[in-house]
Amino acid sequence: MDLEQQWHTLNTDETISALEAHQEGLTVAEAEKRLEEYGLNELEGDRKISKLDILLSQVKNPLVYVLVAAGIISLIAGKNTDAIVIGAVIIFNTLIGFFQEYRAEEALEALKSQAAPEAEVIRKPEDSEEYIEMTVPAKYVVPGDVILMDEGDRVPADARLIEAFNLEVDEAMLTGESFSVQKETDPLQADLPAADRTNLLYGGTAITRGRGRAIVYATGKSTEMGKISTLIQETEKVQSPLQKQISDLGTKLGIFAFIIALVMVGVGLLVALDLEEIFLFALATAVSSIPEGLPAVMSITLAVGVNRMAKRNAIIRRLPAVDTLGAASVICSDKTGTLTTNKMTVQKIMAGDKLIEISGTGYEPKGNFRFQDDDFDPCEDPDIRLALKIGLLCNDARLTKHRNGEEYWDIRGDPTEAAMIVAAAKAGFNKETQEKKYHRIDELPFSSKTKFMATFHEHDDEVWAFIKGAPEKILSFCQHIQINGETRKLSEEDREKILEQNYEMADQALRVLGLAYLKISRDAIESTKENLEYDHDVKMIFVGLSGMMDPPREEVFEAIKKCKTAGIRVIMATGDHQITARAIARSIGILDKDGKVITGTEVEDMDDEALEEELREVNVFARVAPDHKHRLVQSLQRLGYVVAMTGDGVNDAPALQAAEIGIAMGITGTDVTKETAEMVLTDDNFASIVNAVEEGRIVFANVRKVVKLLLATNAGEILTLLSALVILTVEGLIITPVQILWINLVTDGILDITLAMEPKEGPVMEEPPRKQNARIVNKEIIFNILIVAIVMAVGTLFVYQQTSNSERMIAQTMVFTTLAMFQVFNAFNCRSQKQSIFQMGFFSNPYLLLGIAGSVLMQVFALYVPFMQEALETVPITLRDWGLIIPVTVSILVVDEIRKLIQRQLDRRQK
Repeated sequence: MDLEQQWHTLNTDETISALEAHQEGLTVAEAEKRLEEYGLNELEGDRKISKLDILLSQVKNPLVYVLVAAGIISLIAGKNTDAIVIGAVIIFNTLIGFFQEYRAEEALEALKSQAAPEAEVIRKPEDSEEYIEMTVPAKYVVPGDVILMDEGDRVPADARLIEAFNLEVDEAMLTGESFSVQKETDPLQADLPAADRTNLLYGGTAITRGRGRAIVYATGKSTEMGKISTLIQETEKVQSPLQKQISDLGTKLGIFAFIIALVMVGVGLLVALDLEEIFLFALATAVSSIPEGLPAVMSITLAVGVNRMAKRNAIIRRLPAVDTLGAASVICSDKTGTLTTNKMTVQKIMAGDKLIEISGTGYEPKGNFRFQDDDFDPCEDPDIRLALKIGLLCNDARLTKHRNGEEYWDIRGDPTEAAMIVAAAKAGFNKETQEKKYHRIDELPFSSKTKFMATFHEHDDEVWAFIKGAPEKILSFCQHIQINGETRKLSEEDREKILEQNYEMADQALRVLGLAYLKISRDAIESTKENLEYDHDVKMIFVGLSGMMDPPREEVFEAIKKCKTAGIRVIMATGDHQITARAIARSIGILDKDGKVITGTEVEDMDDEALEEELREVNVFARVAPDHKHRLVQSLQRLGYVVAMTGDGVNDAPALQAAEIGIAMGITGTDVTKETAEMVLTDDNFASIVNAVEEGRIVFANVRKVVKLLLATNAGEILTLLSALVILTVEGLIITPVQILWINLVTDGILDITLAMEPKEGPVMEEPPRKQNARIVNKEIIFNILIVAIVMAVGTLFVYQQTSNSERMIAQTMVFTTLAMFQVFNAFNCRSQKQSIFQMGFFSNPYLLLGIAGSVLMQVFALYVPFMQEALETVPITLRDWGLIIPVTVSILVVDEIRKLIQRQLDRRQK
């Protein structure tokens, strides 16, 4: 049996033959046999990353290797306290990284939850001569099974329809299509995209109307849902720019620490130090070279960004995503539910001689009616009033108000019908009240073949026949038209005007329905139904047209405008039709008048090179399948973009996985997209993405400030140690490894955390996205660090010289305190690369002032608390000593202010 067929091109007999099945179904024995052959109808998950794997990944880091080596040297040298502290640092950093990275990848589990739990199949038991309906767990459905589907059911597997009675299916989760899809049984042409294969049912989609019978041709990983699952598994998550930068920085610092330690060994041998002293100098230098607090401080800096974003309706699931947002240069967005509301809304009604526009989006019955830009009362116009009533009463949907903590409106039934109920409610018409006045006594349900729906209502001893459907079909029933409340004969000119209006509305991506009515006697109901069904002469009265669409979110236009200002490109990739995509893209500013729209079929025919060429200019893609979106993301990445991909349906999950950052909708998004994404929007608001991008840019700026402070400390310590050995030729260490660790972890740690809370500096959303290869530590920062390191080394050695005649521990304590206080004042410098602290204001970051107070207090504890003195090998210092240290360490602030002044003057000259 060949399951790799274009099933939509086969007729029902050919399908049954290809599946070696029977029109009535399978026998139970055959079903069991096929279950063994094809396996369970479920999605297999990949092996989950274990906690041990995540833990081990934390220690695969050059910085950790150097620290381990430093700990071993400390033990050999008998410095047990140093070894214990170094070990504690390794454990602390490992645990911080572990807890931040341990996020269960549950996307495939969520995909399983989309599957139908049970299915109605027709099978022949061994002890029976007849095929009977039976309910089985959906995972036991096999190719060849005949399944029965009814309104409200979830499809258990991919199947070819054998029978369809007014069958409509919601495929938005798979295709992105806004409307329910009308199904048929006739064979279709080859090479159609999945969204246009209207004789197929896809596993995981939902029946919204009618009933049908189908034969299963694909189960498990062979279904469209299964293909998405496979695509997610096969897609490797790319490293974020920050992850790459930190990895690169860690590697370089680890290599540098090793080299500088070897240099110290060489220098020690040249100045004839004994072996133990050489090892201690090498150990101190290695510890000085490593910003031990970097992993923890990076996590905390990103966590601050996470907290800020949460306040702006963006939940970050993985920390590196915070920075990635700041680097995003393109947002590749789905349409339905992301740029639009995913709630059908009537926007225009044409009745009589008036075209009325209706405002408001979603299901909340709030909105205004306008005619020629003026407010309009629909209840005062007989034609508009009647058009709204027809839409309201020739309707099976329901609008409900919920009060579950927060008031919201929801629908039951077809979204198109619900839109007409909402439009009538905006005019003050209540469905329940009107149904009491116009009691429904009969109906003709909608059919994909007849393309209309008719209902019959009793009112004031008369029967009103209301009808809605395809405009051309409704017009064919009509011989009269109502204008200004009066009925007259429908002329050919009237027909042409109505059809012209229909085409104009359709060209604006509106789904258009025609509305008509007829007053009849009760005895004429059956004959009227028969005339309608068989296209006989009916003589209906035409009332008007109702145009609806899934409208753009109100805030999207402004959000896209901000993206353009920030140098971020916005691309729409939707499963919806080309006309709809074009209209929405134009209305929100993605597409200009002559802009090009490419379809999924065209993408299919392009190789990667051709697609990349088109992507340089094209911003709208319509009728795209999941694998097309996946290709778009990968092509954009090859073109050098940092891609943020938004979406809400299962069809978006593979592309979200492939992008540097996947963004899911929190309200309308499926479990699959939420679990695959790095970020979830709690308000489904595209504008929240722009806010998150702004926070991401602030985070990167603060990362630079934090890293600059850390590395300035390391550079100052190394230069101080090297200078002491080479220039002063001192014997023994002027600062111990454990004191260096204290400065790196405690003094710097407190200051780094408060620097991470810096507010934004300047208009960050008026700058282009930073380049992917933009380094955290650029040339400017390196030059700045060198200046600061020289000041620190000169100042520290000056203080050492003033106290060198004292006991060794006093001199070491003075050096220790001088380096710590240098960092306190350097924290002010690190708030900005160019702006003076006097311009920024000392109090504009109150957290930093608290951090400085905390750092100074911890240094006081280190000097004057007995057990701290013992652990850190310190002694108390006098007020006179503080009088020497403070002026020397303030110099770092003065020198950097001079540098900033020179830098600002040079920038002005260049401009």
